[in-house]
Amino acid sequence: MADAALPNTALLLAHALQWVDTDTFPWVVEVVFHDADGNQHTLIDKVPLFADMEDLHPGLALPVGVRLGCRVLGAASGNRFRVAIDHRSVHDDGQAEFTVSPDQLTAETTTGNSAEHVE
Repeated sequence: MADAALPNTALLLAHALQWVDTDTFPWVVEVVFHDADGNQHTLIDKVPLFADMEDLHPGLALPVGVRLGCRVLGAASGNRFRVAIDHRSVHDDGQAEFTVSPDQLTAETTTGNSAEHVE
């Protein structure tokens, strides 16, 4: 993602790692992503907050890639970006702003998040 075309919103690459609850609907999944320094951050919440229900369901083998909606706050040093995830289930002691690499971000072109299989 180029700095000159810094969007207000983007999608952050993350991974759905494991099911937390598949007995109730909507299902609950654990999602993780790494910041630009390699620190892992965890979110646990209902599937619709991370992906469309038909893309992420208990019959799907995990892990799968998902894209999290985020706000791009600005450029950071070292060709990195500061982003905010406005999501109530960001764990990590309430931290909701992160520094990420440009290759972790894509332009937000759909209204929903998406899931893709990770090899």
